[in-house]
Amino acid sequence: MMSKPRGTKRIRHPYRAFFIIIFSLLYELNVWVYAMPKPSPGTLVWLMAAQAIVVCCYWFPVWASVAVLLLNGVGEYAIPGYGQFTAYFMFLAVVLISYRTSARIAAALWFVMAAYTCIETSVRPDAFSLYGCTAFCMVYLVMVVVGRFLVWNDQRNEQLRRTVELEAKVRQLESNQYLAAYLHDALSQELALIAMEVQLRNADPSRSDDERWEHVGEYAGNALDDLREIIMNLRDESMSLRLSENQDKDIATVLEHQGREGDELLHRHGFTGDTEVDVIRDADVHDGDVSGLVTLICHEVYVNILKHGDAAGRYRVRMEETAARVRIDYENDIAEADETKTHGGNGIRALRSLITSMGGTLSHDRADGVWKGHVELPIGADARARTAPAVNAPSAAA
Repeated sequence: MMSKPRGTKRIRHPYRAFFIIIFSLLYELNVWVYAMPKPSPGTLVWLMAAQAIVVCCYWFPVWASVAVLLLNGVGEYAIPGYGQFTAYFMFLAVVLISYRTSARIAAALWFVMAAYTCIETSVRPDAFSLYGCTAFCMVYLVMVVVGRFLVWNDQRNEQLRRTVELEAKVRQLESNQYLAAYLHDALSQELALIAMEVQLRNADPSRSDDERWEHVGEYAGNALDDLREIIMNLRDESMSLRLSENQDKDIATVLEHQGREGDELLHRHGFTGDTEVDVIRDADVHDGDVSGLVTLICHEVYVNILKHGDAAGRYRVRMEETAARVRIDYENDIAEADETKTHGGNGIRALRSLITSMGGTLSHDRADGVWKGHVELPIGADARARTAPAVNAPSAAA
């Protein structure tokens, strides 16, 4: 059995409670402390009845407020000594009705209260001076404005609440996208290598199966290690799905590292070509989102070349970093078996949404047996102007 969480109960209508308590306190002080002369017992009964109705304003703000206005309007003339205590609750009623109804009703209420005050001044000139009449009309206007301000504040809070909910949903969707890309990134390379070993086994049976199985076991072990790491990170509430291992690295370091690893992978499987990295030296540009996404893009580029490219042909990858953007261009010869296929499977589709969500672009095309692709990502509008010269830094494995 699950126990109910303990905690302080929240007031459902804090604005109503606040105004009821404040005006009731002023009213009670006026009745029991400041009143001169003291009201008679019969008048006190009606005064306490008004107080009870005001308490009901918490649950029935409009109708109870109307009852207060009627009681005070009639009681001021019908009950001896009642009139000197009516002001506070009339102010309260105007605030609550303006708060819980529309702007038109609030404006009409102000005209009614102002007309009532002016008529009372004409009928009882000893009770109100012209200054007092003007002051009461202005106080009623202030109460109407306060009530409408509370309405506006409630609407703004509701919009903020909805905005926070939408932002949470967007963050969750973004997190899911990164998780999908992260899973693809962690497993696609090893699975592609395993598939290639099987293809090479069918194409070249002369090679020792023991050596192939050794490679397959190594790739499968790497995939399992990646899965374990992902599972452990998912259990950690502080995990950032945006490739935390690369968030602290500057973009130039990430590009050079990915270029070296990509060349090593492809050269190890007989591909010819190189990766050219053109970066800003000593710029130390950090952008965690871009760094993580660049890692995913590079892995997808090299894995697709490995899976669909022609090992007898050539490939070429160029990575460029400027003060405002990161650009990756790649091309490779397509294997004859893949001539009728289109590059870019689930990995590219998953990355496309991430790239466009960050303001970048992704395009690819196939012509004359060559696959070409282009990716461009903005680094950030607040990046500092860089004046350091860009140098040509081919990867070490090229």
